[in-house]
Amino acid sequence: MKSFTFRGAALGLASLGFLTACDRNELATSPVVATPALAKLSLEVSSASAAAGDRIAVSLSNGTALDLGGVQGTLRFNPSRLRYVGQLRDGDSDQILMINDKGASRGELSVVVADGTGIEHSQPIVFAVIDGGYAAGLDFDVTDAVLNGADVKRVKTSVEDGVHVNAALNATGKAATLSLQDWTKALRADVAQEPGEIRNGLIFGDTDFSGVLDLVDALYVINVLVGNAELIVGTDGTGPSGDRDGVVAANVQPFNLPGLGEASDNLAPGVEADGSRQIALDDALAIINDFVGNNQAVVGEIIPGRPTTPVSNRVVVTGNITTNTTWSKSNIYELVDEVVVTGGATLTIEAGTLIEGRQGAFAGGVSTDGSALYIARDGKINAVGTALEPIVFTCVGTKFKGCWGGVSILGSASQNRGTATSPVIPGRAETGGCVEATSEGRTTKLYGGCNDDDNSGVLQYARIEYAGFRFTSTNELNGLALYGVGRGTTIDHIQVHAGLDDGIEFFGGTVNAKYIYLTANSDDSFDFTESFTGNVQFVVVQQDSLDSDKGLEMDNNGTSPNTQTPISAPKLYNFTVVGKQFVTSTSGASNNNSIGAMHVRVGALPKMFNFIVQNFPFAVDIDDAATCTGFNTSAGLQISHSLFTQNTRLDASDTGDPSGCGTTEVDALNAAGTNVFPTSSPVLSPLNVRVPDFRPAFGTATGGIAPPASPIGAPAGFLDVTATYMGAVKPASPAKNDVPWYAGWTRGWATATAP
Repeated sequence: MKSFTFRGAALGLASLGFLTACDRNELATSPVVATPALAKLSLEVSSASAAAGDRIAVSLSNGTALDLGGVQGTLRFNPSRLRYVGQLRDGDSDQILMINDKGASRGELSVVVADGTGIEHSQPIVFAVIDGGYAAGLDFDVTDAVLNGADVKRVKTSVEDGVHVNAALNATGKAATLSLQDWTKALRADVAQEPGEIRNGLIFGDTDFSGVLDLVDALYVINVLVGNAELIVGTDGTGPSGDRDGVVAANVQPFNLPGLGEASDNLAPGVEADGSRQIALDDALAIINDFVGNNQAVVGEIIPGRPTTPVSNRVVVTGNITTNTTWSKSNIYELVDEVVVTGGATLTIEAGTLIEGRQGAFAGGVSTDGSALYIARDGKINAVGTALEPIVFTCVGTKFKGCWGGVSILGSASQNRGTATSPVIPGRAETGGCVEATSEGRTTKLYGGCNDDDNSGVLQYARIEYAGFRFTSTNELNGLALYGVGRGTTIDHIQVHAGLDDGIEFFGGTVNAKYIYLTANSDDSFDFTESFTGNVQFVVVQQDSLDSDKGLEMDNNGTSPNTQTPISAPKLYNFTVVGKQFVTSTSGASNNNSIGAMHVRVGALPKMFNFIVQNFPFAVDIDDAATCTGFNTSAGLQISHSLFTQNTRLDASDTGDPSGCGTTEVDALNAAGTNVFPTSSPVLSPLNVRVPDFRPAFGTATGGIAPPASPIGAPAGFLDVTATYMGAVKPASPAKNDVPWYAGWTRGWATATAP
């Protein structure tokens, strides 16, 4: 039979008995767009006096002429008088009714109704009667309500107290809660890939990569909203929701016209005015409205960076770049040998550009002529990707750790290794005579100087994969190496994946960095030495269980602890550092199977706040008496407002360690009085390397200790002072519909060399 069409009856109440008629306004919690009238909603019940053992049906009714496309909220009932049975689906209806019944025992059902042709009645929700008087306990609280149309809008709602009796409601037939799989089977089934996948021709709204828009796409969004499907976990095909992309393809509202999210737009689709992203009812309704003919501005358009035909034109690059040069996303750039930007030149790289380093030859496992990209002390980089079109650096051909040399940026800021011979660099350093040193690599290059405000350019929304040549045991290239880089440089939204050496290493300098994502790197994921004094916030470290060393390695100067100045003393905020799935396992590379989380030594004095550290054989190793100078004071090493969990032990149990920080690292951390050591982790699923979720579960982000009102010692203008939670990622919202900052532009992995 067709879906119910009782709009006139609901308005006139001619055929309905009416129980309790006073109005109660319930406003949607989402941002509201002004409309000419309220959407007036009411509950209808098939009978208000059914006997115990009978079944009744409940429906949500739209009592206005407004074209209501979607309603989200909570249906409440008295569980001592009614027992939830399930829903009845009219197979001819285009309406989707999703229910999460996890709260049924306490009398709560999470409900979303969506219909691109307009909601008059929701399809029936069936209950078994336990006792009389059940009608008085029925209620509906609105979370969100959205109108259909060419411009999907949120709308205010008014829900009547009490219920109407509508004897025409159907309470018979097979009733059950329909899962996402049930709906997909009824509508259409398809195979898909991963969140944010860059696939040719992918369009906004196509959440399952089928190439078309239909109810299945909107259905996934609705399932996320009611809690039946995960936005992050499960989107790789292993979870209850199957394979879906909610973080890019489904996140279309607000449209943020006039563009589609290209680099020239102020905001991409789906990005709120404050920069956050979340999945909401208006996303689902925009998708539904587009495929029923109410054309939406963004839905159905190709997502930037996903052209209908693959980019194939290859440009070979070799030697020095000495004039201003732009690399376009319409080409693939193949690096041969060492490519150096120098002589005052700026290399501009468009969003969405692919750069591939040539592998070169190897002798005895050591690179002899492989490629790498250097930004010299007198050069600049202007590489500005976007969340939709990240810039990708990788190697040509088969991928493996160390198949090319990575990206090195050299600046003129202070560091503490070398000789006081730095030159004056036109436009970069007005004075000379400060400490400079030579970089690692096949051929060395100079870095360091007198200008702590030095600007080497911009690197944003970039992925650096499989980098890190090894020349000797002490001469290696990292994924991203920052040599004496100054604070005038912009570094944010960077993923370094599967590097042969460190993920990111700071050799001195003052540069600040944000939103750094380090995955499956062989040596240390985050490393600094030679007087690094910058500020870093929002860093995720995810180790390769079989081939990673430490999460963080922190030095002052490798040979002269606490004697070379300036001393390495960066401020590090909001890190999530995750080791291996089986903490006691010894599988993998010997002594390189994610052995420890944080190693501080040779006089480094970092300040570390709001960390989450989990799943390591040991969490902290503090070496050398110089490292303990002024411990837990503003002048020394600080570790506070941090959470350590699921580690085999807290300290490294080095019997030869000096006791300058306390008898053991355990005593030292406990002495801070602000760190917590729970037995279970608040992080949802960080060990799922394919599609990890680094959002702490709602309500657990502080581990029982309130973080400071703002990050301790936060320099003005750089740190997000609202990030008073522990870890690199904001805690999940109660509905878990918020999109974390790393989702959609970074890559997952099955193994370090396989996607």
